[in-house]
Amino acid sequence: MSLNMSTLIETTHTTFGDKTRGKILRSSLQLFNGNGFDRVTTAQIAKTAKILDGTLWYHFKAKNDLVLAHLGALEKRLATHLSAPVAEEPEVLLAHFFDSFTILWDFRYLLRDPLQAIQDDEGIKGRLKRTYELVEGKIEDRIKAASQQGLLNLSGMEAHSLAVSCFMIGRYWLDYTRIRGESDVESSVELKLGILQVLTLLRPYLSEHTKLQFSAIAVSELIDSF
Repeated sequence: MSLNMSTLIETTHTTFGDKTRGKILRSSLQLFNGNGFDRVTTAQIAKTAKILDGTLWYHFKAKNDLVLAHLGALEKRLATHLSAPVAEEPEVLLAHFFDSFTILWDFRYLLRDPLQAIQDDEGIKGRLKRTYELVEGKIEDRIKAASQQGLLNLSGMEAHSLAVSCFMIGRYWLDYTRIRGESDVESSVELKLGILQVLTLLRPYLSEHTKLQFSAIAVSELIDSF
């Protein structure tokens, strides 16, 4: 069976490093994203990482352990990314939201696939739930900070609802692209279209101050930079 290898942005690619464990995590993430978790075997991961099967098992005793390791990497990346101060420039604010979506895209199989491993493994199910809560919480903090700086105009309750909606769109857009028949060639286009969905959600909450500084041309240029 011919397998698809999804591409990763440079920051995600370098996150895992060049040691054997990192190669396994990077190769398995690319394979899971491109083909789905259940369609990829450990033998295929070992071949892609250019290691022996026994070497893979030395680092990861079960395929489910790769899921837990990917969840840990996703949490670390998001926690670092979403802890940065909120910039005052509207373009920088939106770029930050878009970068958040890009991180989720690079770990999309975790949010997209109906993993059998989740149904059978309470540890993974609980960890995934905590990851979702982390993402929603960090996005809500970011939205509240942007509101305090006058970039967005909304209440505390609206901030929570908007954070949940942003995460839901981000998550289910990944599933939608899979149903549409995502390919490596189309993945960058699908990513940009997903960013536009998030922008559409944010647009009604932009403050007048932000709207005055933020033109349609700027949005187009920002999205085209991805």
